[in-house]
Amino acid sequence: MSVLDFGVDSRFIFRLIKYLHSNPSNKWANSYEFKSNAAGDTTALESLASALVLFEQGLHLPSVGFDHVLVSTWEADSKPYDPDTFLSIPQTVSGTNIAGGTPEPLDMCLSVRRVPSSGRFGHLFYRGALEEGMVEAPAGKAVLSNPTAIQTSIDANLASSELEVYIGSTVEAPLQMVMISADGSQVRAVTALVQGGVGRVPQDHAWFNRTPSATPLRKGKV
Repeated sequence: MSVLDFGVDSRFIFRLIKYLHSNPSNKWANSYEFKSNAAGDTTALESLASALVLFEQGLHLPSVGFDHVLVSTWEADSKPYDPDTFLSIPQTVSGTNIAGGTPEPLDMCLSVRRVPSSGRFGHLFYRGALEEGMVEAPAGKAVLSNPTAIQTSIDANLASSELEVYIGSTVEAPLQMVMISADGSQVRAVTALVQGGVGRVPQDHAWFNRTPSATPLRKGKV
């Protein structure tokens, strides 16, 4: 399978690589999985990448910069690597969620649940999306001060970015957000993105915070 030309039911991983403007060498990634509902090429993948960036921009603070989007086929890497299996799209934008407060530390993340058509939720943890006024700890555990406002923001950014057309149990878009099991045997449609409160994720967490490699292969590298 190739990112240059693909058929129906092809599977892809989109990784948005970000950094803090005050420390650009410290990069991290958020990942999404999609399957194709129609044959396509790089144009369809680039359009979806743009929608993902716009969506995330609206949730992240201006202190967060977007480095690039890595689009790769879901299949395991080959050796030597096949350049037709991934696409790197440079970015030069920053977060647009201007609230004017003091940013929370990077390990204080906004949790967003991926609600699937069946089974367990998936989770997205966004660094650089919370300020002190958005979080409180009435019983010693960090929670969102106004979870309804956060959900309103998520919904508004889904609409304005047009990412919402890629989400649902049945969508007409060429690509559909899904959750793929580790062995690839299960593909579940994502039907909604909902706020999940505050998540504490260490900056050295192997799953969440990855250091870019010189050669951007698919599995576990950005």
